[in-house]
Amino acid sequence: MNSEGMAVEKSKAEPEVPEAMPSFFVKKTDRHRVEVDVLSGKKDGRVMSVSRKGLGLDFAKEFVYLRHDEAWFEFSVPNYEEMTTYRQRSASWKREAQQTIIDRLQLRNFLLVWHLKDWSLTDAEGKKVQLGHEESGALADESVAKVYAVTPTLLDIVLTLFEKDILLT
Repeated sequence: MNSEGMAVEKSKAEPEVPEAMPSFFVKKTDRHRVEVDVLSGKKDGRVMSVSRKGLGLDFAKEFVYLRHDEAWFEFSVPNYEEMTTYRQRSASWKREAQQTIIDRLQLRNFLLVWHLKDWSLTDAEGKKVQLGHEESGALADESVAKVYAVTPTLLDIVLTLFEKDILLT
């Protein structure tokens, strides 16, 4: 259960909207956007805080000494076959534990490389950093390098929210 995501949905709920049927099947065109609020130092730009957008905080009043920006990351949604493949490729046998352990960091790399489709991140001049993809759908090597250069805190939080939102954790 994703209680944080459910709270955000509750705040957006409209009482007279007809209910949608459960979406049991993943389509290749399905996308999920993770939106975050980012607080950074006004002088050095160092990221100080990352949180899910829509939690009802008034950053302009509460954190006047920090810069507030919104960022988004758009992912394609993995289907069961893809997740099974990623889990198999991320697994290794641990003799001490007498079981197969999935390396969660490697699993997240698969999600980044194969499912990150776009983002709103900008460079130091404020220009959007474009992501390129191979014909296979994976991020191009140049784009992988850009993604791996992002501050770890931001990516960790975005991936945690993505995993929660699509119920992978």
